[in-house]
Amino acid sequence: MEKNDPKYYNSYLEIHLNRIKENINKIRKYTGGLEVLPAVKSNAYGLGTVEIAKYLVQECGIRFLAVARIFEACQILDSGCNQAGIMILGPVPAYSVPIAVARDIQIPVFHEEGVKILSEEARRQGKEKVKAQLKIETGMNRIGVKPGDGLKSLLYGIQKAGNIEIDGVYTHFATADIAEHGKGNDFTREQFRLFKLALEQLHQAGISPRMVHCCNTGATTWLKEAYPVSTHVRIGSLYQGYSSIQDDWNPIGVQECASWRTVIVNLKKVHLGESVGYGRNFMPVRDTEVATIGIGYGDGYLRSFAMAGAPVLINGKRCRFVGICMDQAFIDVTGIPCKIGDTVTLFGEDGLGNRISGLEIGHLMGETRLAMFTHITERVARIYLKS
Repeated sequence: MEKNDPKYYNSYLEIHLNRIKENINKIRKYTGGLEVLPAVKSNAYGLGTVEIAKYLVQECGIRFLAVARIFEACQILDSGCNQAGIMILGPVPAYSVPIAVARDIQIPVFHEEGVKILSEEARRQGKEKVKAQLKIETGMNRIGVKPGDGLKSLLYGIQKAGNIEIDGVYTHFATADIAEHGKGNDFTREQFRLFKLALEQLHQAGISPRMVHCCNTGATTWLKEAYPVSTHVRIGSLYQGYSSIQDDWNPIGVQECASWRTVIVNLKKVHLGESVGYGRNFMPVRDTEVATIGIGYGDGYLRSFAMAGAPVLINGKRCRFVGICMDQAFIDVTGIPCKIGDTVTLFGEDGLGNRISGLEIGHLMGETRLAMFTHITERVARIYLKS
């Protein structure tokens, strides 16, 4: 079987790589030339870790990537894509540190135990220096060291170790998606103030990291006061076409790059008194034309979205889910001219000038669009288009 040959799959994601490149260039221009540090974690938000990483590095000039797990970094390196540095954004278990050291994958340090483990492993492997990223806690309260005494103690431990080079320093904003058309919010600005305090502590300790990154996707669009102290903007969904601002503000003009499509596999009329699916969840109040389509929650379409009546596009018309199983789902197509084999667009463009945005689905379902995208499984082909 040839991977991603649509003949082997019931559905496919069509990914326009050129839009990713255009988005990267727009971000660079908007930020005044800051470097872009793309996150390709969680299967590149559903689009495919290796393929997206390779395109970013080989076609977009990206020289540093961010992932969340050691195995994601190794996927990229094992594919032969080794022209860019890679960092892990989140915590790395002690048993994975030897892999990170051996393969020059930068991991975050934020407590003294982690510094000790990293330093000792570098010595065990005979490495004179090992590069790491310093994670600053400013308000997310996941991982990180707080400015002040905590950071002072950690920096002392790093300097005492003698073999850890802090190549980058970063934090993560908890509410950067709340912007109100560019006004931003006070909590993010307070986080940025704390981050600047940490940068000053580093300066006083004689540490000057090559990379400084605090702006995530949301903050990149509006927290321009962070640009002068930054070398990179660390973005995820932004390069894929989503500014992730709650009111859909999109000052950079990024474009969505992906569409998910399947086909109608059956059509039938369901009469009053009959039902559809497990548990008889859909019982029509009138005779209803129902299309069975070739995806289910086993393909990654969230059951909660489908059961809440999420929209799809069929022949340019909007229809809605009325149920879903693991491998199939049901759409109310009453009054919609359609036949078995017709294309169903779950999100993105339908090729007829119509669109269901990933952001729109998120708004309708009261959930981030990433809750859908990162669940899309390997049962869905990824078709990569360069034009």
